[in-house]
Amino acid sequence: MSASISLGRIFGIPIRLHITFLLIFPLFVYLFSDPPDQNEIFGIALSFKDLGVATWVKYVFGTITSVLFFMAILGHELAHSYLAQKYGVKIRHITLMIFGGVSAMEETPRNPGQEWRMAFAGPLSSLAIGAVSFLAMIVLEFAGTNSVLSDGVSILLGITGFYNVLLAAFNLIPAFPMDGGRLLRSYFATRMQYVDATRSAAKIGRYFAIGMGLFGLLTFNFFFIIIALFVYIGATEEEQATAITESLQGLTVRQLMTHDVQVVHPETTIQQLHELMLATRHMGFPVVDRGLVGIVTLTDTHKVPKEQLPHARVKDIMTREVVTVSPDVDAAKALHLMTEKRISRLVVLENGLLAGIISQKDFLRAINIMAAKGRGAQWSYSYTLQPPQGPTPPPNPPTASS
Repeated sequence: MSASISLGRIFGIPIRLHITFLLIFPLFVYLFSDPPDQNEIFGIALSFKDLGVATWVKYVFGTITSVLFFMAILGHELAHSYLAQKYGVKIRHITLMIFGGVSAMEETPRNPGQEWRMAFAGPLSSLAIGAVSFLAMIVLEFAGTNSVLSDGVSILLGITGFYNVLLAAFNLIPAFPMDGGRLLRSYFATRMQYVDATRSAAKIGRYFAIGMGLFGLLTFNFFFIIIALFVYIGATEEEQATAITESLQGLTVRQLMTHDVQVVHPETTIQQLHELMLATRHMGFPVVDRGLVGIVTLTDTHKVPKEQLPHARVKDIMTREVVTVSPDVDAAKALHLMTEKRISRLVVLENGLLAGIISQKDFLRAINIMAAKGRGAQWSYSYTLQPPQGPTPPPNPPTASS
């Protein structure tokens, strides 16, 4: 079963609801409706606890407020994605999940001006929503309408305004993976190479994370420690992903792939396949029968009970929908495809014929060679090539955007 539910498309972008959203949404409803204590900031009520209505009415208001808030997070992500599309960046999807929203972009523009506008679009949209909400709240209060409905709507507008401004402020922290980290990188990128700009921005982000973590320890605030951990990891992963992409810049699949490919037949037994893996030290093979018909890996063989190994065939366990690339595809794009599909190798086809295979080890070898030449960063073969695509950690209540 898929972990995400499709909600449709906006601007041609698939909108998804991750199953973890179902865990966080009831918490928001509770915090907005009837928490143990009423919290106020600058005279703005952050829940409907003191509204003089029945508890179920408070939960109706809390549910509506929660829906509007997550719609605002979606608007934040759409602002990023709309500009990204204008700059030719493909958006695979936007997903709402436990930590807020995340836009899955195929790449980040290397043009500092474009990245700056893309990064700032999200916080600007949140600020706009917050400002409009506060303005509407003030107008409603000056109107002097004295009713439970108007009081409830006023609280709803105040909550929406406050948390959208907080969301914008949080995302402007100059640390990856928040928008502020990308703004900082775009500034550095006007003065140095892109990979160096990323390293500098990531270093500052880690300093912020360390400072936030120390503050959390001194104040016994576990939540700040969690945020600091996510920020530190996010900054490190952004630096690593950029270094990897930089290392592969200008290289094609043809330059990295293995040309002399060992293949197996669909009728090969799993026992014979294991022996072939042991002899060749390869963990996966294209399956060929008058053309490519599938791919089989060591993981696939785990489906077969030990007593069936001499009799079960490759055709019984192979993956028939093979992910393929052309040999002239950019190596960085092939790596992103491998990451997106969560597979460890790609079959290379040229004019419909098997031309080679490219695996994670081929990418790692190229990265280390380019590092030796002074480009990019060197990684050990234990490193998993997974550029970060996760959400940012939340403020209170937990919301963020990347």
